[in-house]
Amino acid sequence: MHWFDNNATTKMCPAALAAWKSAESEFWQNPGSPSRASARAFAFLAQQREIIAGLVGVSAEQIIFTSGATEANNAVIRFEAERNPRSRALVSCIEHPAVIEPARHIWGPRLTWIPVDSRGCADMDFLRNELKKGDVAFVSLMAANNETGVLQPWSEAASLAAKYGARFHSDATQWLGKISPNGLAAADYFVGCAHKFGGAKGVGFLAVRGGNDAFVGQLGGGQENGRRSGTENISGIAAMAAALENRSRTLSENAARLARRAAFCKVLARAVPGVEIVGGNAPVLWNTVFAVMPEFENLRWVSALDRRGFCVSTGAACCVDNSLPSHVILAQGYSVAQARRGLRISWSWETSEADLRALAGALSATFAELSRGR
Repeated sequence: MHWFDNNATTKMCPAALAAWKSAESEFWQNPGSPSRASARAFAFLAQQREIIAGLVGVSAEQIIFTSGATEANNAVIRFEAERNPRSRALVSCIEHPAVIEPARHIWGPRLTWIPVDSRGCADMDFLRNELKKGDVAFVSLMAANNETGVLQPWSEAASLAAKYGARFHSDATQWLGKISPNGLAAADYFVGCAHKFGGAKGVGFLAVRGGNDAFVGQLGGGQENGRRSGTENISGIAAMAAALENRSRTLSENAARLARRAAFCKVLARAVPGVEIVGGNAPVLWNTVFAVMPEFENLRWVSALDRRGFCVSTGAACCVDNSLPSHVILAQGYSVAQARRGLRISWSWETSEADLRALAGALSATFAELSRGR
């Protein structure tokens, strides 16, 4: 099987798997219990917090461990809405459902969507003009889009939000592990998710900017310094730290990876005449291509490619109904028909040029197969 849906999830890297097994064997005790064994587990947890904090450029006190990005995003959105009951929120219209749905339900009529341009980049002029109105308390803009791979101007958005007194949140789920986290510490909140960069599922973190000590995401037993109650997933956290450390060592290779992506796009254009790469002239992640195919609905492409041993996607994996057209593509001005022909292709750190050539060949053969069966 060739897995080209790495923005949905990645296989645990060897370092993460080894860390998970070791922690599960050595530090399985509850770190909140009063025994000496639990104290060792607590100290180990603190060590992993230090590792992750150092890798993303914040202090250990700013890291809150969560069950993943969805929990963290929901917690931030609810907390800011409750403490700003008369203010508005500005959220980009291309966010992952883990941001869009809680924002829509919690902020309700106080929510304004930030539009994007034809490349898929959030409109900073719109953001600036809305912030000037003076009634905005919260801004959310992802770091990199999970469907198109287009990098967002989150640093500019963070500066604008700070200038006008609004809190800034960034879902950095697809950014971390692929691009340097330098600058993310300027956000009031940013979110990471382990299984997107080679860690375990069911674990992530929220980084809360220093000075925002009022934040509480989940009530209960008072774990995570009272900011997120619930017994910590020590083995998952250890695997997350190992995975992020492993990926961070390879960031210097990104120029070559971007060149590989550009080469793949050229091969794809020859393999499937008429294909359109979304966000083609925007800054992008090195591992992501969203392609609008010239013919045939995307679910037919997915099924046919799956029979050939290649797994791709139609968009966000965390959306229950995969038959719905991508809201990200529609926001960029594409038609519903075009959105229904969209395929998301996302590969990993271990994917080789030969793997990408094989995928291009499979796409070419699939196009011929689908054309014969019209």
